[in-house]
Amino acid sequence: MAMIINQFEEKVIKNNSLPIEWQSESALNELEEFLQENWNQRKALYNDEELYTKQQFLGFTSRRGISTKNYVGTVVFKGQQLNIYPKMFREEKEDDDTSELELNHLMGNLIQWLEYCSKFEFPYINIKSELKGVDNLKELFITVFVKNLTQCFERSGYFQYEEKTEGLSSIKGRFDIKDYYTRKYANGVLDKFQCTYSSFEFDNLLNRIIKYTCKKIITDTRSSNQKAIRSILTKLSDVEDVRCTPKDCDKVKLGKMHANYRIILSMCKMFLLNSTSTYKVDNAESFCFLFPTELLFEGFIGGFIQDVIGNKGKVRIQASEVSLVDQVIFQGKSYGKAFTMRHDILCEIPDKGVFILDTKYKQIQRFEEAQEDEEQFRLGLIKGVEQKDIYQVSSYAVKRGVDKAYLLYPLFRNEENEPDMVTLQQVIKTDGDSLESLKNISVYLVRVPFVFEDDIDKVKNNLKQAIEGIFT
Repeated sequence: MAMIINQFEEKVIKNNSLPIEWQSESALNELEEFLQENWNQRKALYNDEELYTKQQFLGFTSRRGISTKNYVGTVVFKGQQLNIYPKMFREEKEDDDTSELELNHLMGNLIQWLEYCSKFEFPYINIKSELKGVDNLKELFITVFVKNLTQCFERSGYFQYEEKTEGLSSIKGRFDIKDYYTRKYANGVLDKFQCTYSSFEFDNLLNRIIKYTCKKIITDTRSSNQKAIRSILTKLSDVEDVRCTPKDCDKVKLGKMHANYRIILSMCKMFLLNSTSTYKVDNAESFCFLFPTELLFEGFIGGFIQDVIGNKGKVRIQASEVSLVDQVIFQGKSYGKAFTMRHDILCEIPDKGVFILDTKYKQIQRFEEAQEDEEQFRLGLIKGVEQKDIYQVSSYAVKRGVDKAYLLYPLFRNEENEPDMVTLQQVIKTDGDSLESLKNISVYLVRVPFVFEDDIDKVKNNLKQAIEGIFT
């Protein structure tokens, strides 16, 4: 019988709490190897700048168990399932009760976050209708893929100019003169011309990839999706059956007119990549869909801010044109800039200026819970806020020539917005000791909604209010 483990991120799961199929050292070695395969392929889902070559999804400590890290989602291995939930799903900071955790809740939140994340190729779908009957992330992704592919095909199929080379009775495109005189003419075939030309074809590389992907996943999904896939395959009946690889997906170049197919192509690549690392162990399927929570939080907030300000301003994620050191000098020779500054979110709004926002996926104490005593009140307000983060955004502000920077933290599940943000003011000497060199820098601590409950619109409205409070 399949065992399902629900756990929060950044927790240890002891060996005796794992499914029996996972407990042996050899099984854990297999699991780690499987995760490594998926780690190498993660860019099919998202682009990160993680420098680690060794997988970071789960930790393995002396083969006595596993530890979850800052990744959320689902791992299925040898038929047993581990669901990892964001720590913000806890009702309180120290609450580790997992009995109320539901996978549908996690998947619903993932869809909301991914809607706004530019680093993730993932379309938005109606949660309530699409999550019905879905019991894992793989099924969810197939459902999303099928739904969007069906919609694209209903509007119009994908046609593309394909280069063809064949013998024709009349000249078309580029005529191969050398072939004609050395082969055709020499053999008495005077009415055949070897030509290379462009033809507007439905039988193209993208549709071949889609067809091959559909055939790969049709047996791994529920009956309603199977029915829809069969309908898609019928529409692709004139497309050649060929084996496709993830590298084939990289060869497809989509123009602006077919932007809706970019997500479909990305998901095809995801399924094809996962099929290389998804394998049967003891006749049980294994798969892995895990997302980095820090990237989700940053991308979601950045995308949501852009949605709020619209065409009134520009939002950039990981803006990096500014360096901490303007010149590196050795023996009188300049070697240029060093220590590139990467702002999580940089907002540029005409008439309002530049806003530096750094997202910190960390748990800090609720501002209203600080003690009555003045000294303890001061310390309580900033409990959990790390000094290095203040240093970081302060240096950003100085280099950008602004006097404000913002640190954004997520609220716990079911928490209400804080009535006010906390302001940390400091005086920074930029040059010498003169009064003119003194610069007041304010770092604002803002706690924002991140976890969606049943009332999705309420959470979005609360987040919108918090964002608008920054810009006003």
